[in-house]
Amino acid sequence: MFSPKRNQRGLSKSASLVVASSLLAAAAARADETTHTPLVLTAYSNGVGGKELVSGEYDVALTEIQTYKPQLAMDSSAKATNLCVAYAATRQLPAALTACDAALKSAKEDRLSGSHLTPGSSHDNAYVAIAYANRAVVHMLSRDTASAKADLAKAQSLAPEADFVAKNVAAVSSSRSTIAQLEVTPSS
Repeated sequence: MFSPKRNQRGLSKSASLVVASSLLAAAAARADETTHTPLVLTAYSNGVGGKELVSGEYDVALTEIQTYKPQLAMDSSAKATNLCVAYAATRQLPAALTACDAALKSAKEDRLSGSHLTPGSSHDNAYVAIAYANRAVVHMLSRDTASAKADLAKAQSLAPEADFVAKNVAAVSSSRSTIAQLEVTPSS
């Protein structure tokens, strides 16, 4: 897993990533046919609510994220991303989709603004890829496979080497994937 760094107004912030894996159980009627294919949500562990997401305190994270007033553009992007993850973790899928859309919009604006790094750099693309990949997971949780595949194709074109994208592509490609539970683990 990569750990990109963002530079906002001359201040370098490490955007450590946290991976929340949604464990998927098979849709098969018989228990012996069950397989496990994880989907991966990606959040900023050093962003608002990040520590709570890691510890599995999704409701606490959600409350913290909802009340946070960002000071910098990067904080807005991290807030929207973490809000998407928190809503997905608490199975509030319409709200998760709205938050994922906001995260995608924010990541694209960050990339175009040139306020950090070099516009179009691999890090900028990775932030947009995170937003697409997270939205793909929410589409999968909502049983919208076509939209999930479209978002993953965009994420893969932006960050072809990203582990979170590869894992989600594998999960979406699995014909036996359905929703089980969400668990958060730190990336390495």
